[in-house]
Amino acid sequence: MKIHGWIGKILWVNLTDGKLTESDTTKYARNFIGGRGIAARVAWDEIPPEADAFDPENRLIIMTGPLNGTSAPTSGGRVTFAGIAPQAYPKPHYTRSNMGGYWGAELKYAGYDGLIIEGKSCSPVYLWIKDGEAEIKDGQEIWGLDTFATQKRLMKQYGKTAQSICIGPAGENLVRIATVQSGIENAAGQGGFGAVMGSKNLKAVAVRGSGGVPIARPEEFKELCKYASSVAHPPKEPPRDHALTHKACGMSCSTLECGAGHARIFKKVKGKVHPILYTGAVQCASPAYLRFRPWEAGFEAAQLANRYGINHWEIVLGLTGTGRWLDLCYKEGIITEKDLAMNVDLDSGKFWCEILRKIAYKDGIGKIFAEGVPRAADILGKGKEHLPHVAHGYETHWDGHLFGGPRYPYWIVAALQWAMDSRDPLIHCYAEEITYWTSRPGSPVSIEQLKAIGKRLYGSELAVDPESNYEYKAQPTIWHQNRLAVDDSVPVCEEIFPTIYSRTSSDGFGDTSLESKLFSAATGVDMTEEELDKVGDRIYNLERAIMVREGRTRRVDETVIPYFEKPDRAGIRLDVTKFRALMDEFYNIRGWDPATGWPKREKLVELGLKDVADELARMKHW
Repeated sequence: MKIHGWIGKILWVNLTDGKLTESDTTKYARNFIGGRGIAARVAWDEIPPEADAFDPENRLIIMTGPLNGTSAPTSGGRVTFAGIAPQAYPKPHYTRSNMGGYWGAELKYAGYDGLIIEGKSCSPVYLWIKDGEAEIKDGQEIWGLDTFATQKRLMKQYGKTAQSICIGPAGENLVRIATVQSGIENAAGQGGFGAVMGSKNLKAVAVRGSGGVPIARPEEFKELCKYASSVAHPPKEPPRDHALTHKACGMSCSTLECGAGHARIFKKVKGKVHPILYTGAVQCASPAYLRFRPWEAGFEAAQLANRYGINHWEIVLGLTGTGRWLDLCYKEGIITEKDLAMNVDLDSGKFWCEILRKIAYKDGIGKIFAEGVPRAADILGKGKEHLPHVAHGYETHWDGHLFGGPRYPYWIVAALQWAMDSRDPLIHCYAEEITYWTSRPGSPVSIEQLKAIGKRLYGSELAVDPESNYEYKAQPTIWHQNRLAVDDSVPVCEEIFPTIYSRTSSDGFGDTSLESKLFSAATGVDMTEEELDKVGDRIYNLERAIMVREGRTRRVDETVIPYFEKPDRAGIRLDVTKFRALMDEFYNIRGWDPATGWPKREKLVELGLKDVADELARMKHW
């Protein structure tokens, strides 16, 4: 039977013996959709629970979804990376990362829905994939190149339409915060999956395809895409720091809007450390580099991070700028110039260019910072009290505390999401958007409309009532956990989907069924919004089962508590007694044991995960 949306093949690569095999995507797709969902199923089946991030037995799982390569808004080339992540703390564990750009779509055009890479090559290699044919190629000539030079070399060899993902020196040197890069700014940033590629001696994956993505109901899908584009748009606001950037640098730059925000592209900026002209982009966390003096050196530092393949989020939130970890430790004399073995100027772009080089090549203090900031604090034996990291090895991410985010009580849901995840959760769809849509003069959604939406979507007005505190916070947490698992699997951008709010509707409500409508028209597999969310429930529970197999317990979940006991910007602290009671409520609604935090057998069986329940039983988890 002809399939639609999916291509139908997954490529399996064993770098140890050089074998390339294929499997049928539909083995996984009906129960796990794609992206994050299929990645979790493959991880459960294939990754030994005792595997370390840099073991050959670890799999680098790279998965697209059925909407990739179509005209579905924000889907395009979004792709999931998953496996045992070296950035995770206190020990590496399974999690996922995400990347935008064009590579994911090109992989489908080239004949595959995803790649599963295991083993380790005895020498540097890269993969070349074209129209259903794959080869492992000698990568000696590109090993050592930065990410921009690598892509240029591969384009020169395979044509300008070839798309590549690759690592830079940071990945090659097993820096725990190394990224997988594509284009000038697209990256799988969190997790350190660039170092996983480096541990396998895999420099890049280049793809080129002439195929397409079959759509089950093309006319219906076309109209749905138009409708979704009209409904699923972000709030209208100017790019962050755009005016500041122009004032600081005095030069023009182009602004490219995308689902994840605004990318600003600068051309031919003369470096202050290296005498070359830099052309590149800043978006998300990297605009923070432009605050350094001179701004050209700050821009150079941002580009060097991209070229080396270093996670901006860990550097910007963990090290750079006023109030960050290194700034606080240095000002208080906890960390000194003697510790860094270099002159310190935390406002200098040139200083940060040198720090990034040291990290990429594990030179001096860079060898310590290359472990990620939490491990760096452990190695140095000081500074843990100033860590901006919430839990699991990941730094603050719009949780209402150190560096912005939602106001109280909405960050209670963020705290609960942090407690249950394996990495920093995306909280925009609930906490951040409520704060945005209701807190500004002339906000398009009133408090009354917000409460009605809360009752409609989460079952109670208390879920969004600004006076409700800890009441009815487990329900929206679970709803968004399930939906985000779907959105990472279909996939679509989670800053736009689910579309809960609208500027144009009379009641302020958007259309949260967009994902199911697009999925059904594209694949011909008709699923309601509720049915698709049930798949999200299955994915989230499978990920939790992986965590349990790795040793996750409620005690680990509660490690978020000390962070949220710190005052937020209004001076409000977490009420630990109420939060623990909220955790009990969450576990019970989820069908998990409140004492251990483990999914109950009956819950896994209900979700079609009996084999998972059986294995956990054999491992005596019940």
